[in-house]
Amino acid sequence: MSTAAELIEQGLHHHRRGEVALAMDRYTEVLRNDPRNADALYYIAVVACQEGQFQQGIDLARRSLSCRQGQARAHNLIGQALHRQGKIKDALDSFDTALECDADFADAYANRANMLSALGRHAEALSSFDRAIALKPDQAADWLNRGATLRAMGRHGEAVASFDRALTLDANFALAHFSRADVLREQRRFEEALAGYDRAIAAAPEAAYAHLARGFALKELDRLDEALESVERAAALDKDMAAAQRGRAAVLSALGREEEARAARDKAAELDAKAAAPAAPSQA
Repeated sequence: MSTAAELIEQGLHHHRRGEVALAMDRYTEVLRNDPRNADALYYIAVVACQEGQFQQGIDLARRSLSCRQGQARAHNLIGQALHRQGKIKDALDSFDTALECDADFADAYANRANMLSALGRHAEALSSFDRAIALKPDQAADWLNRGATLRAMGRHGEAVASFDRALTLDANFALAHFSRADVLREQRRFEEALAGYDRAIAAAPEAAYAHLARGFALKELDRLDEALESVERAAALDKDMAAAQRGRAAVLSALGREEEARAARDKAAELDAKAAAPAAPSQA
């Protein structure tokens, strides 16, 4: 008969391979014999969060903590789930608690930084990103988010350098190419921005936001026919994107096609209203 530790290890093997049902079989078998096994409760909480059951994940992680206090990973998981529920300040508290348990927990510093950035506390966020990167320097996403924070602080040159570091770690990181290009466009370096958007699209051809931004860069370069093609591609990829319709309107107006531009603006307003409308109640 396998021990609890052996069953947990088997569960983790299946979990890493994406065999979630088999992993859950092992974790739940542990709980049948030991309902207060903190490890099994934690890993089931991870599965719940991965499946979008965030409140269930929070409850299970808290049960795990009631069985074994001081688990930084459990507080970090709770913070991630609270973030997905839109509870930014509560998530920040959880990440802070995780770091009280483990002052060298790089992921918690990165998650904390993202919450601080969302709250507009950019200087604190930057400090937290720097701590995360000092502990774990090979995470492209942390360099990306650090760059976004620097951009929000108006430190554009440093933001580009941070995006460059992300791309050194992952040359096909579409969002890093896009973010870098956006900063260049803000600096009116349109040719360089266009090249960056092209790289973003090469990495993620279905990214509507990249096609739209590419269209704006082309418009600034007075390449209006190409700009229209790009914004229309964005609108085709995401039929609910009001910004794509506004982009179409701007380019069509620049081309002197005012009637079509008005229709695009009307479509954008319709999409904005649709997005703002409360969801219809579900039928019993």
